[in-house]
Amino acid sequence: MRQLPFSHGKTGRGIWLQTNGEFLWPVQIRYDGKSFGFDYKILAQIKGKYQGDITQFYAQYYNNPNNSSTARISSEKFQYYERALLINKEGDWYIKDRRLNIYAAIDFAFSLRKKADYSALVVIGVDYLGNYYVLDIDRFKTERIVDYFNHILKAQQKWGFRKIRAEVTIAQQAIVGELKESYIKPNGVPLSIDEFRPNRHQGDKDERINAVLEPKYDNMQVWHYRGGNCQSLEEELVMLHPPHDDIKDALANAISISNIPRHINQQGLVSNVITHSRFGGVSYA
Repeated sequence: MRQLPFSHGKTGRGIWLQTNGEFLWPVQIRYDGKSFGFDYKILAQIKGKYQGDITQFYAQYYNNPNNSSTARISSEKFQYYERALLINKEGDWYIKDRRLNIYAAIDFAFSLRKKADYSALVVIGVDYLGNYYVLDIDRFKTERIVDYFNHILKAQQKWGFRKIRAEVTIAQQAIVGELKESYIKPNGVPLSIDEFRPNRHQGDKDERINAVLEPKYDNMQVWHYRGGNCQSLEEELVMLHPPHDDIKDALANAISISNIPRHINQQGLVSNVITHSRFGGVSYA
């Protein structure tokens, strides 16, 4: 029988609650009238102290600061496509018969001196129905600008995107400038870097990321591939306080610069498509 631990703050003892709802140490009254053990009343009193911040309750009593009930994006919103459906035709990527516009974003490590930080490069495709497909995730550590260029170049040569967003603060500005002047231009790479400088009116980093991603996941517009670094992305999405947020940050930035392609019907005419993935329905203008 699996057991759920709760550590008691005053005594240091453990409340062990089995998954069938029975306490291993239920409340018992001794001959002298004193009671020992635990029950749901005691557990409710402990939990009630943390109603202002339920994450503290889960951090102390579950040793986990990420309560699934407070997740901004739940795992129920994850959808998957088969990567075998991706086809390259004359330089354009398609999923089934739908052409994709391809975009990318990179989240640099905080500084060139922090070896522990990850950098993440995310490539996405968007079809005319407004579906966003996570095509590739490259996560790596480096201190060298030439390594950043090599990772970007490898992804650009495979997926053919012409635009990549990079969030630039004081630390990252030097990286982007060096990439442009010493690597991208001299090598003739057909790529523009969209420099994103967030301001205070856009909220903090978490608020900016959630403002982009939550509506897309709520409307069931985002599609993942199975395995690989997508598992790390999903962990970042469901955790309230993930140890890293580099992948979801890059995903949000890639979606932010994307444009939905126009639909070309069987008669070769361009149609404006209005869709809503959550409520259904497609109309052509």
